[in-house]
Amino acid sequence: MNIVQRFSSQPIHQLCMFIIGSMATLCTLSGLCYWLISRNAESHLYMLTSATVSLFGWAMFGLQHLMPKHSRYSKMIAPALIFLVIVMITLYNPLTLQQMWVALIFFPIMLSLLVEFRIYMYGSLLFLLYFISFQILGPSVTSNGDTSSIIMATTKGVYALGCIILGVIIQISLHQYKRNAEATAFQRQKQQVINMLQSFISVGERKTQTSRKEIGEMSALLKKLVHAYGGLRVQEWEIDLLSLMHFVSRVKLPDYMFEKEGKLTEFEFEVVQEHCYMARELCEGIPEFREVEKVFLYHHEKIDGTGYPFRLEGAQIPILSQMLGIVEMYLAMTTPRSYRQETSKKESYAEIQKLTHLSFRADIVEAFGKVID
Repeated sequence: MNIVQRFSSQPIHQLCMFIIGSMATLCTLSGLCYWLISRNAESHLYMLTSATVSLFGWAMFGLQHLMPKHSRYSKMIAPALIFLVIVMITLYNPLTLQQMWVALIFFPIMLSLLVEFRIYMYGSLLFLLYFISFQILGPSVTSNGDTSSIIMATTKGVYALGCIILGVIIQISLHQYKRNAEATAFQRQKQQVINMLQSFISVGERKTQTSRKEIGEMSALLKKLVHAYGGLRVQEWEIDLLSLMHFVSRVKLPDYMFEKEGKLTEFEFEVVQEHCYMARELCEGIPEFREVEKVFLYHHEKIDGTGYPFRLEGAQIPILSQMLGIVEMYLAMTTPRSYRQETSKKESYAEIQKLTHLSFRADIVEAFGKVID
């Protein structure tokens, strides 16, 4: 079972070289037996041709293993060798078959399984040039110009074009399959992150003496602010995840800090900054989470450069980070705490306006004012 798993886990271009090398080796062994029995020129030619292909196949297979696993050049070895083998067989024709052109038309299909679309189109163009040259100059061409020859040439051309089109269909199917697989994997990763965060909601409620309703309130305000501001490409699940993550990130802080009224010590301030890294800790390495990670990491930065954790300035701070910072501040003031009363919406917005051009951009503050009116 382990052998099957190791075999199936190999990249497709290496599997192709393995198959080519194995098939050519079997042909070489059968050719050797044939030659030992008959001792004629035909068997000798067959054996040498198979041995040549076998040596090339295993040599390229070994070369692929020496190259980096995801090397672009490693992926090009298999289609290049397949094309050379087909050219050699059709020109050399060791079996003296009259319809060797049939071997050519399988190349686009094999190529479509090995390379990306752009390389496939270049390979198909090369295949067409060789196919046309082979039909014009090849050994099976007839020059009498009768109707049967025209029909035969047309049929060959249709088969060649059909194989290229079939290769395109295979490429499209593989792309759709890959896209669907990536989407499924992302949905699974997203749900895992959400489930993990949701398991800490009750801990966050206990620490902060607040309700999980704040998650929905933050999400709703952020969505309204994004809509009012306009021009931002933000998905709803990103806002929902940011709101959930913001609430849960408080579990990283000591309990007493939620009731402390005085100025934080230098050490406590460093501890507070740690919650900005939660998105990076949970989402790093997942491309679809990159925007969420960046927005959350910078949501305490200020446009005057006095924020944390990196003291970014102005346009260096993502707009959605600014929005998250404003909504966070607004909810903090309008939500009652055990150690103070809540502030009215009007008073809270007035405090946010005082930070225009210091902490927040004026256009975002103005858009937020329209949201809470």
